[in-house]
Amino acid sequence: DVENADGKTKRKRRNSGKKDNHEKKKKRGGHSNPDELDSDDEQVGKKDEAKHEVRFTADGLVYVDKDGNVVGKVGDETKNDDQLSSSEEEDSDDNSGEDEDDRSEIVDSESDHDLGGSDDEASAADSNEKESENEFEDKVAVEFTKGMKVQGNYRANEQYGGKEHWYNGDVTNVRKDSKGKKIYDITYEDGDFEEGVIEENVRPIPKSKEQKEKERNEITEASMAKKKKQKAKERASEAIPFVFEVPTTLDALHDMIATHATTGSDASLIIQRIHATNSVRLNHKNKEKMQNFYDVLLRRFVAVGDAIFTSGNGGPDLERYKQLNAITKTLYGMSQDSPECAGAVWSRRLGIFQKALAKRLRDVEVTPLGDACEGEFSAWPSTGTLLLLRALPHIFPPTDKRHSVVTPAIILLGQILAQTPVKTQYDVVMGLFCCGLMLEYTKDAKRLPPEALAFLAGVLRLYADDVDTALIDSPIPSLGV
Repeated sequence: DVENADGKTKRKRRNSGKKDNHEKKKKRGGHSNPDELDSDDEQVGKKDEAKHEVRFTADGLVYVDKDGNVVGKVGDETKNDDQLSSSEEEDSDDNSGEDEDDRSEIVDSESDHDLGGSDDEASAADSNEKESENEFEDKVAVEFTKGMKVQGNYRANEQYGGKEHWYNGDVTNVRKDSKGKKIYDITYEDGDFEEGVIEENVRPIPKSKEQKEKERNEITEASMAKKKKQKAKERASEAIPFVFEVPTTLDALHDMIATHATTGSDASLIIQRIHATNSVRLNHKNKEKMQNFYDVLLRRFVAVGDAIFTSGNGGPDLERYKQLNAITKTLYGMSQDSPECAGAVWSRRLGIFQKALAKRLRDVEVTPLGDACEGEFSAWPSTGTLLLLRALPHIFPPTDKRHSVVTPAIILLGQILAQTPVKTQYDVVMGLFCCGLMLEYTKDAKRLPPEALAFLAGVLRLYADDVDTALIDSPIPSLGV
C-alpha cells in the first residue's frame, strides 16, 4: 500500500510540473495551441514592436525608433527568451524534485506512523516511563522519624486552588491525632515552623541525579556480587566430590576445605563425606587413619570455637555454630564406630589441655595478667577449648561412676576453677562458664562439685558491701582479691 501511494504521488507531481511549464511558456509568448487567443500582455508587446522600424545596417538588422536611434538587434529577443525558458525549466525541474522529496518524506512519515510510531514517539514513551518511575519512587512509603530531613507542603490548607509549595525542613516531633493518624511538626530551613502536618503533605527530599546513579550502581554491584556468590556455591556443590582421602593433619583438612568449599555448610559436608567413605565399619583397615582423623577434628573444633570468640558466628556464609554442631555429630558417629580409638584420642587431648593449663599458671608469675578481649594474657583456657569440653558429655555418658574420658574432664575443670586467678571480668565470665560445665557433668550422676560451689561463692562475695566480714562468716574458700 505504501509503495502504491508513493507511485501515485510521483505521477501527480510530474503532471503538475508539466502544467507549470506549459503556463510559463504561454507567458513568454509561445502558444501551445494555435487556436488559443493572445492575452492582453502579448497584444501590448506587439503594439510596442510596431512602433520600432527594422533597418539593415553594418551591424545587421536592428530596431530603430522614430528619432532614428538604434534600440536593439533583431534576434536578441529570441535568445533571451530561450535562456529565460531554459533557466525557468531547470528551476521548475529542481522545484518539482524537491516537492517530490518533501512529499515522499511526508508519505514515509505517515506510513511509519501507521506502522507503529516514530522515533520521537518512542523517546517520548521512554521519558514517560522514566517520569512514572520517578513518581513511583516518590510514592514509596517512607517512615518519617524525628530529626529526619523532609519536604513539607507549607500551609497546604490555606493555599488557593490547591497549589503546593514544598520547602525543606526537619521533623521535630512525630505524634498522632485523635483519629490515630500520624502528624508531624516541621521546622523549615528559613526558620518558620508548622505543627500538625498530615502525612500526605510530607515527603522525603528528592535525591539528586548523582545520588540516584550512585544508589543504582551500588544495587547493581550488590546484586552482581550476590549472583556471583550463588553461582560459586552452585559450582562448588556440584564440584564437591563424594570420595575424599583422609587428611592426616589439620592443615591438610583446611587445604581441602579451601579447595572444594565456599561456605560453612560445604565444609561440614566435606567432613561428613570423609567419615562416610572411610568409616571403620566399611573397612577395619581404616582404623588407624580414622583415629588420626578424630584428633584432627578435635583440633578443628577448637579452631572454629576460637574464631567465634574473635569474629562471631560469621554470618549466613560461615555459620560457625552450625559447623560445631556438624563436627559434634561426626565425632559421635566415629565414637560409635570405634569407642576405644575415640577414648584414646580424647585422653591424649585432655592431657594436652592439662599441660597447657600448667604452663599458663607458671607464666602468671612472670607475665602480668590482662583482659583477653583486648588481646592481653589470661591464664584461663580459650573459648574453643571450653566449647569442646561442653560437647564432651554429648559424646560420652557423664553418669558413669568412672569413665576414661569424662572423669579426667571433670578433674581438669576442677583444677581450672580452683587454681586459675581472676583479675578481669573476662576471667569471671570464663569461670562461671566452667561452673556451668561442672554442674552439667555431675547433675545426672547426683554428685557435688565443690570447686564450682567455691567459685560461685567467691563471685557473690566480690559484690558484698563488706568483703572481709563475708569471708570470715563463710567457711568456703573464696577468690583472692
